[in-house]
Amino acid sequence: MLAAVSYLLVDGAVSFLFYYSVLPFFAALPLFPVFYRRICRRQVIRRKETLKQQFKDCLRSVAGALRAGYSMEHAWQEAAGDMEQQYGQDSDICRELQQMKHQLMCNVPLEQLVEDMGRRSHIEDMEQFGEIFSFARRSGGDFIAIISNTVTQLTDKMELQREIEISLSARRMEQRIMNIVPLFILGFMRFSSGGFLDALYHNPIGIAVMTGCLMIYAGALLWAEKLIQIEV
Repeated sequence: MLAAVSYLLVDGAVSFLFYYSVLPFFAALPLFPVFYRRICRRQVIRRKETLKQQFKDCLRSVAGALRAGYSMEHAWQEAAGDMEQQYGQDSDICRELQQMKHQLMCNVPLEQLVEDMGRRSHIEDMEQFGEIFSFARRSGGDFIAIISNTVTQLTDKMELQREIEISLSARRMEQRIMNIVPLFILGFMRFSSGGFLDALYHNPIGIAVMTGCLMIYAGALLWAEKLIQIEV
């Protein structure tokens, strides 16, 4: 619903400022799935970052339970309680751990559950941990060292990502301002000196010029967004 309302507002603003007509508004409605996929992609990225943070804290809890003498299965169950207190029952990590707990009661091997969780998360660090954990369970290994090493790597990556985000925060603000400046200028000219832009509306040449400007503007938005996306 939020994506639909946002798209209608953007579509309406573009139709008014670039074409001063309702026909482009209805013509652009079929493009909503493209806009919606971009919104979903951003939400997925945020959700992955949140899950990565939760997974790191979960592993830290598992390592603490193992040091206290718990078995591997009970250590993950103890971590489920800790994550529920820290993030709440509706968090992604708690749902995963609750599902894991139920499947353990059905005698599903723990290494299979951890590997499956990493694979479904589509997060590289979780996938690698699941594979290493599964191999170590079959061949034997120092699980405390494996988990501690994974926590250290996750922490280092997240700290580096945070430093990058802080250094780019000013650039992101500049980008957002520059994104709306062309629309602001066009709107200001439309409301203050509407006759100045009449030659660009309701005629083939004007429509072609405004369409070209719109495509350049959209390309600049996509390029600016790509420039400030740095993944670790």
